[in-house]
Amino acid sequence: MKYSLKVCSTLLLMVFTTTLSFAQAKNDMAGLSKTNANHVLLAQVKGEWLFNGKHTFAGGHKPIEFTGSMTGKELWDGRYFTTEVTGQDIPMPWSDGKLVTLHETMLLGYDNVKKQFVASYINNEFETGIICLEGTYDPAKKIITYDGETLSPNRPNLPPGTMRKFHALMKFIDNDHYELEWHESVGGKELFDTILSFTRK
Repeated sequence: MKYSLKVCSTLLLMVFTTTLSFAQAKNDMAGLSKTNANHVLLAQVKGEWLFNGKHTFAGGHKPIEFTGSMTGKELWDGRYFTTEVTGQDIPMPWSDGKLVTLHETMLLGYDNVKKQFVASYINNEFETGIICLEGTYDPAKKIITYDGETLSPNRPNLPPGTMRKFHALMKFIDNDHYELEWHESVGGKELFDTILSFTRK
C-alpha cells in the first residue's frame, strides 16, 4: 500500500511538472510570436516615397545616378514589411546597353528568437539570387546595421569559394526621410557603394 501511494505521488508530481513546463513553453511561444517595438520601428517604411540614388564603383567606373519611387507595405498585421522600388530606365550589366526599368524589393522583419533584424533583397540589376541580411539597431543613431554574404562569382586572383560581403545601413532621419546605404566587397576589396535617399510623398 505504501509503495502504491509512493508511485501515485511520483506520477502526480511528474504530471504536474509536465503541465507546468508545457504551460510555460506555450507562454514563451506566444510571447515570441508577437510583434513588438522593433516591428513598430520597421513600420516607418510604410507608404509612398520618392528617392534619389547613386552607385559609386571601385576602379574608376563612372558613377550612375538614378531616381524613382518606392512603396512600403505591411504584411500580416505588422509582422513583416516590404519595400518595392521602381527606378528609372538605366543600362544593366546584362542588357547589352539597352535601358531597363530598375526594380528592387526588400522583405524586412525582426526575429524575436535571434533578437536580430532580418532582411532579404532581390533586384533585376546585378543579382539572380536572394541576399539575406541580419542586423542590430542603434537607437542613439537611429540606424539599423545589416550584414550578409553570399558566394562570389569567379573573379581573377580570387580563390574558389570566396564570399561576397554586404554591409547595409538603414538610417531613419525623421518621419518623412530615411536613407539606405549599401556596401559590397569581395576579398576585402570594395566593389561599389549605393546610397538611396527617400522622401515621403
